[in-house]
Amino acid sequence: MKMSKFKIIIIYILIMLFVASLGIPVQANKDDNIIVGMSTALTGPSEFLGTNMLVGVDTYFKYINAEGGVHGRKIKLIAYDDGYEPSKSALNMLKLIKEDNVLATIGNVGTPTAIPSIKISNIYKTPFFAPFTGADILRKNPPDKWIFNYRASYAEETAEMVSLLINLGIKPKEIAFFIQDDSFGVSGLKGGLYALKKYGLRLKDITIGRYKRNTMDIEAGLENILKASSKPKAVIMVGTYDPCAKFIIQAKDRGLDALFLNVSFVGSKKLGEKLAAKNPKYLENVIVTQVVPPYNSKLPVVKEYREHLKQYYPGVEPSFVSLEGYIAAKLFVHICFNAGKNLSKESFAYTAEKLKNYDPGFNYNLNFSKTNHQASDKVWVTLFDSKGKEISYDKEIFNK
Repeated sequence: MKMSKFKIIIIYILIMLFVASLGIPVQANKDDNIIVGMSTALTGPSEFLGTNMLVGVDTYFKYINAEGGVHGRKIKLIAYDDGYEPSKSALNMLKLIKEDNVLATIGNVGTPTAIPSIKISNIYKTPFFAPFTGADILRKNPPDKWIFNYRASYAEETAEMVSLLINLGIKPKEIAFFIQDDSFGVSGLKGGLYALKKYGLRLKDITIGRYKRNTMDIEAGLENILKASSKPKAVIMVGTYDPCAKFIIQAKDRGLDALFLNVSFVGSKKLGEKLAAKNPKYLENVIVTQVVPPYNSKLPVVKEYREHLKQYYPGVEPSFVSLEGYIAAKLFVHICFNAGKNLSKESFAYTAEKLKNYDPGFNYNLNFSKTNHQASDKVWVTLFDSKGKEISYDKEIFNK
C-alpha cells in the first residue's frame, strides 16, 4: 500500500527529531555572516502576509548591512516557502537549522505552522524570534527559553475588541465568532472567551462559525451565525483575508447588520482591497486590530521604515505587515548588537532576556525578561475609508 506524501513527511520529521534528541550536534556556522532564517507563506492564500513580512524584515537587514552590519558582520537572510502548511514549515525549519546553520529564525507566519516549528526550535536550541502570530501556545508561563514574541497576543487583541464593543453598548450575548477551524482560530476564540467570562458568558452561550484553513468554504459557518437565536450585532473574526472578505460580503448581502472585527493576522491592506473592489459599501463597520502603529503616521520608526522601504523595495506599498517585519528586525538587530562580537544562539537568548525599556521609535517601550518573552502588549484599532485604506479608529463614527 502506498504511503501518502503527508505521512512520508511526518515520518521524516519524527526521524529528524529523534536524531536531535540523541544530542547529535548541528554543524557550526563557519560563514562570517550572521545567518538568519524564515519559513513563511510565499505562495497560497496567505501569500500577502508571508511576502510582506519578508519584505519588512529584509528591508531593515539591508539597511543595517549598508551601514556596516553588526560589529562588522553582514546579516544573510534565507527564506523558504511553506504555503502556510505545518508539514512544510517543519521541513523548512530542519533545513534552516541543520543545513543552513542559522543563528535564529525570524518572522515565521502563522499558528499552525508555528506548532511544529517551536518544537524543533526548542530541541535544537535555536531562537524562534518574532513570529507573525499572537497564539497562546507561543506564550507559555514560564516561557520557552528559545521563543521570543514581539507582538501583542490574540487574547489581547480580542480583549480590546470586547472592550470596544461593550463601550458601544453591544451586549456580550450579541457577540458571535467566525474562526479558522484550527489552532489559530481556537487561540483567538479562547482570548475572546476569556474577555467575555467576566460578563458571565460561557462557550455554550456563544455562536461560532468556522471554516477550514486554506479554503474559501465559509458558507456553513455563516449559516450557523445567521440562525443564532440572538441575532449578532458584532462578529469577531479570526481568519485570513480571502475567507474573511467573502464572509463579510455574504453576511451583509444576507442582511446581517453588524460590526465585523478582525485580528491583525487578517492582513488589513488585502482585506480592504478585496472589499473595496467588490463594492465600497462592504467596508462599512469593518474593524481591524493592529500590533504596530499606523504605517502612515509621523512616528520616527514609521518615517524610517517608509524611507528604507522606498530605497530597498521601490514600488512596494507600505503595509501593517511589512512594518511589523521591519520593527521585529530592528528589535532583533538591537539584541545582536548588545550580545557583543561573540554572538551565538545562547548569547542571543541570554541578551534578549535582559532587554529593558527599548523604544524602536513609536513612543512605547519593549521589554523581555526570564518570565516574559513578549516584548509588546500594545494594540491599535483601525477602520477603512471608502477606498479601502486603513484609518485610525474613531468611536464617533458609530455614534452618528
